[in-house]
Amino acid sequence: MARAGAARENPMPDPSFSPRPRRILVTGANGNLGRKLVAHLAAAPWCSGVVALDRDARALDHPKVRPAAVDLTRRSPALDDAFAGVDAAVHLAARRPYPDAGWDDAAASFDMTLQAVEALARGAAAAPRFVFASSNHVMGGYKDEDVAPGALTTALPPLPGTRVDAAEPRRAYAAAKLMGERLLAARAEAGGFTAVSLRIGWCQPGDNRPGTMTASGIPGEPGPDTPEAARTLAWFRGMWLSNRDLLAAVSAAVTADASRWPAPAIVVNAMSANAGMAWDLAAARNLIGYAPQDDSTTEPGR
Repeated sequence: MARAGAARENPMPDPSFSPRPRRILVTGANGNLGRKLVAHLAAAPWCSGVVALDRDARALDHPKVRPAAVDLTRRSPALDDAFAGVDAAVHLAARRPYPDAGWDDAAASFDMTLQAVEALARGAAAAPRFVFASSNHVMGGYKDEDVAPGALTTALPPLPGTRVDAAEPRRAYAAAKLMGERLLAARAEAGGFTAVSLRIGWCQPGDNRPGTMTASGIPGEPGPDTPEAARTLAWFRGMWLSNRDLLAAVSAAVTADASRWPAPAIVVNAMSANAGMAWDLAAARNLIGYAPQDDSTTEPGR
């Protein structure tokens, strides 16, 4: 079986391929990424409707958006109703979506991924797509290695957990993301849908400027003032994902032509085009047509 996410010779998407109107479900619709994505999809001509799934029924007031209040950690009639007939699911939901999440949080996040995968398989339209918000933290251990620019491809072995401080243990947050990638690879190989795991960089709430990133990895917490913290901050700025590039990456993942992929489930990096970063974007460009526009080193207000 081909390695998920591995590039093959000349895998550029078919230029004749264009997205038909799609009904998209977004989990975690009231979160930082979810709010940005729901608004984007509602305005996209190729999107015929958005199911905005979260723990409560708040959602963007738009005729194309239907809110769905669902507990995603367990199967329920409400869960199956939300997924019925959708063409794609973008799974953003997680418990404590920050790198200081504990093992209980990681377990609950994996439960959410499992339920979303199975709900899509049960109730989606023909040939559905599952887009999973994985994380750069799946490769976070490489922060403490001597990594050359562009060397972090998705073919490298995962090394979960980003240490903010060299003395701290690796954190649980990335475990749920890595297991979600593995679940999707196995489930998609069995048939029923295709999947893209996006190893998303750091997309902050609001305007999301590189200059507001902190060494703690958590919004609003500056982290220590040490040489190690400065190195960590440089690593984080290298994985910056602008709002514009976030929306482009997800849209590309939803609409990409899977017939040219090496496997039914692929894994790609999703960062902006940050000069000198360790992350390689070749698979994302070649397999889903992602074309990032922004760069943390040149962004005004960095």
